[in-house]
Amino acid sequence: MVIVFDLDDTLYNEIDFVKSGFEEVANFLGDKNYFDFMMNEFQKNGSGKIFDKLIEKYDLNVSKNKLIEIYRFHTPKISLSNETKEILGYYKRKYPIALITDGHYISQKNKFFALGLEKYIDFPIFTDFYHTKKPEKKAFEMVMKKYKNKNYVYISDNPKKDFFAPIELGWQTIRYKNPLGIYKDYENNADIEINDLKEILKVIK
Repeated sequence: MVIVFDLDDTLYNEIDFVKSGFEEVANFLGDKNYFDFMMNEFQKNGSGKIFDKLIEKYDLNVSKNKLIEIYRFHTPKISLSNETKEILGYYKRKYPIALITDGHYISQKNKFFALGLEKYIDFPIFTDFYHTKKPEKKAFEMVMKKYKNKNYVYISDNPKKDFFAPIELGWQTIRYKNPLGIYKDYENNADIEINDLKEILKVIK
């Protein structure tokens, strides 16, 4: 068997990265009050135009692209929970572990190393580096090419795009309905749904 995880809102809560990025932007701008504004805006309206609104509200002499760059490429202050470390450590002793994650390559790689995932993940795939993304099949086929003739299981949080390819390729799919995730209200389309990541230990022995 090969166990394959998603990253954001699966192995850690993406809101932690968001907070870390906003802190970095606020520090760059020299006013910690900007952090509160960005968090309030994010909670009300999502991430779409936060930096536009920040610049407009405070009449800042900085480009939106500069703030995006700081946010996207900063070294994030994020960590794995002890529970997640235990889960990964348990499976690391039994099976190969891979990762398939969308998002900007540098951002995702920074998250990967900030979380210490290199200790657990044998085969990380940052889809942006390979010019692909879910729901395309390429990343999943890369796993199948590296680990031939195995059973594969994919654990992720996003029913909108994450499970179409692995289901088509005959994988087992597990949706982690992260209570803090942005996709928590979407209907499940994976084989199994869990509400706590540790429930995976009952599904995959």
